[in-house]
Amino acid sequence: MSHLRISVTFMISLAVAVVAAKAEPTANPLLAVDQNRAAVVERIVGEWGGELARSSSGISAEQLTDMLNAMRSDHLLAASLIGSLQGLRDVLANALTAHAKVQTKALGDAGDDVVYTPVTPCRLVDTRNAFAAVYQGAGAFTGGEIRNYAVQGGNGVCLSQLPGGLNPSAVQLQVFGIPVNGGASGDVEILPQGSTFGSTATLVYLGNVLLTSASTTARINLANNQVGVQVRGGGANVAIDVVGYFKAPAATALDCTTIQNNGTLNPLSFNTIGADCPAGYKLTGGGCHWFNLDGSSATGNQVIVNHDTQKRDPTLGFLNGWSCRMTNNDLTTTFTMGTRSVCCRVPGQ
Repeated sequence: MSHLRISVTFMISLAVAVVAAKAEPTANPLLAVDQNRAAVVERIVGEWGGELARSSSGISAEQLTDMLNAMRSDHLLAASLIGSLQGLRDVLANALTAHAKVQTKALGDAGDDVVYTPVTPCRLVDTRNAFAAVYQGAGAFTGGEIRNYAVQGGNGVCLSQLPGGLNPSAVQLQVFGIPVNGGASGDVEILPQGSTFGSTATLVYLGNVLLTSASTTARINLANNQVGVQVRGGGANVAIDVVGYFKAPAATALDCTTIQNNGTLNPLSFNTIGADCPAGYKLTGGGCHWFNLDGSSATGNQVIVNHDTQKRDPTLGFLNGWSCRMTNNDLTTTFTMGTRSVCCRVPGQ
């Protein structure tokens, strides 16, 4: 019987402990961060503000404070846990992307996910020696002949339009086929150097047509920056113009700027001041403030902030600036009121 009493007593104690454990609320880290936002922001700025301002991003401690204050709790929690400057920059970029409701594509494959830049059309190849070209002369192709040409920045007058040393992933070309035998037609194929020819045709030329032209996107052998050109059939002279190039995407540093607009807040009156972000930038932070006409900080409770709000573009649906509406309840004092918007561009090409 004593063993039974001990077991019952133990089971009752265990049940009470379980109920107590279930009744005790589980700490929510996001709630804790939000409730202590000011302290969390102050710590992050104190630890990383100076180093971030000296980096290529050029984000000042004040801008960082505004951006952190405007963050969602999950992003602020991530910022508070990072252990490197690059980690903080990544968090800022991710928060900006989510805040602006923009889905940013990954950089992806350097050969496929490329960025196009047009150039003034210029001649890369002219086998006739008729016009100045990077590759000039050498005479007409015979049927089945293959020739290779390098396409890179600084290679000849034409490609001086490409940044020096640039090795594009592909080029946009205008190709001209000029037959040398009036009774024989053929085709031209352009592929990355070293490819197997014969599966397609970039241009088909007719022996009785003086000149045939076609536009094409030509991939380049990234190992040596060359394209291969094959002429089949009756043989022909070839002219090739570069009209644009494709290069691998490149990430750019986070670029931020602060837009500040000021206005006068007369006694017993109200005023509304907005500060819009430049085109291409998204709002990441901001706020309202007021100060004395001499620039010193205003004290007291004469000014009431009626509206401290982010402006939403009704058409595009994203936040594009901060707007402040203030009332001056003082009978005699005139203040200067201001609105500040921190605006950033998402890293990318």
